[in-house]
Amino acid sequence: MQENARNEGPTQLTREIAQLIHDQLLVEVSSPEDDLLASGVLDSLTLVQLLFDLEHRFGVTIPLEELEIDDFRSVNSIASLVQARSSANHGSKRSEGRIRSVFSEPALGRNAGSS
Repeated sequence: MQENARNEGPTQLTREIAQLIHDQLLVEVSSPEDDLLASGVLDSLTLVQLLFDLEHRFGVTIPLEELEIDDFRSVNSIASLVQARSSANHGSKRSEGRIRSVFSEPALGRNAGSS
């Protein structure tokens, strides 16, 4: 199913991302151009949830070093990010751990012992 999302073009991908936002974040996005940050659809917590959902749904890895807030401004910009990361991840050696995701253990475990 991940391959289908990449091969059916940005329109299908945009619809899938809007549906993912609806299903996982329980919000309806009226237009793929809507500013999700300015409208309050995405805040720090929902952004983390969305990153997690995107990584799992589309098999993309978004390295911490490459995280740009503007990539999450609209459904269209998220679709562009997913499409770009799908291409980048397809050619990478993800299984060898060369790309560190926002959700990789080192990123999550940094402050684990400092409670």
